[in-house]
Amino acid sequence: MATITVPEDVLAGLQARAEAEDKTVEELVEELLRAGVQRPSWEELLAHGQQRGRASGYTEDQVPDVVHEWRRAQQP
Repeated sequence: MATITVPEDVLAGLQARAEAEDKTVEELVEELLRAGVQRPSWEELLAHGQQRGRASGYTEDQVPDVVHEWRRAQQP
């Protein structure tokens, strides 16, 4: 367990949200922190997308056509 200090306005927002979700502030903060820690950063997502893009073999100029063709193939 840890103790943290937050500004009054942040605490008020947490209290209101916790009440609305029928949770304690501690439960809400734990949930939010876990979600934040587990969520990949934008940098990680960008790196993954760039890696997948390079592995696809398509050039950046080809991407709009590839997306268009894929979407057309998905239509019933």
